[in-house]
Amino acid sequence: MTGITDREYYTNSNHVPVYYKCSARHKAETEAPYHDLTRGGHIFYVEIDGDATHNPEAIMQVVDMMDKYNIGYGSVNHNRNRCLDCGFENAENNMEVCPACGSDHLNKLQRITGYLVGTTDRWNNAKLSELNDRVIHQ
Repeated sequence: MTGITDREYYTNSNHVPVYYKCSARHKAETEAPYHDLTRGGHIFYVEIDGDATHNPEAIMQVVDMMDKYNIGYGSVNHNRNRCLDCGFENAENNMEVCPACGSDHLNKLQRITGYLVGTTDRWNNAKLSELNDRVIHQ
């Protein structure tokens, strides 16, 4: 079925699909009621753009929203790149070459399926497909 079963991955739990463009608040309002019903496992996550280490206000807004909507477990997802040759780090979405030293020896860390599961060069096609579909929540 187009848009449902034609993807390389499935959306588990009670999530708004990763490709659905909506605000973090809309996502919370939609998913939160199910957290009270699925106490055995649930997660609310928000994708943020940019370097989360330099934006603690954004993290606090998500945590406050989780509290407001009684969300049991949540995550703020953001990417983190690190050059393995010179140690340069940033949060650029598609870094292929280190801007500091020109190396392509990079670790690209992302959170998926509720866990930090290593760098994206070790991910299968389904996980990479989901990652590419994710939208940033405002």
